[in-house]
Amino acid sequence: MNDMILIVLGVWLLTILSAVVGAYLMFKGIKSVPGEKFLGGVPKGQVFSIPEVDDIPESPEDEEKAVLKNTEKFLKILGGK
Repeated sequence: MNDMILIVLGVWLLTILSAVVGAYLMFKGIKSVPGEKFLGGVPKGQVFSIPEVDDIPESPEDEEKAVLKNTEKFLKILGGK
């Protein structure tokens, strides 16, 4: 009889623990931001994105200037200056 009580309590505890972990994972999935760590914390630094088609320069000179400007901006952020 005591063995049966221990088994029932173990299954009950496992069920409650599974429900709590599942609820936590659902909450984190809904409330998290892109790049957030599993146990919390927003990543440090700036986010780089791909420019839209409208933002791309049309002439090769403008494209070269834009690449140099973006590279300079990236190196400045990377170097911390």
